[in-house]
Amino acid sequence: MRILIVEDDPIIAMHLAMLVAGFGHEVCATARTASQAIAQAAQYSPDVALMDIRLADGSSGVDAARELHASHSIRCVFLSANLDAPTREALLPCEPIDFVGKPVLPVVLERALKKASGFTDL
Repeated sequence: MRILIVEDDPIIAMHLAMLVAGFGHEVCATARTASQAIAQAAQYSPDVALMDIRLADGSSGVDAARELHASHSIRCVFLSANLDAPTREALLPCEPIDFVGKPVLPVVLERALKKASGFTDL
């Protein structure tokens, strides 16, 4: 699968990229803000996005996910330390694949990506 990583912390983004590659997937792009995520998705056509909820410059992963879903039919695995019920409910229209808490455990991310592979054409 081609994965877009949307994470504002560069250390976490690098860690996610290492894990994703180790699981046999391709990181096609990374982004730190909602606008970067939307631009990268248009350019690289990922199968799935790993989406942090709170992004750089005060932008929102929720807003980015809505746009990716509406414009490109890209679904997300959401990453956050704050995955409370109202946040999860707000994300339902984006048809989330899964929710992964931070700190990200490799086994949990791998399970989410296996779940995601069932939603792609690959």
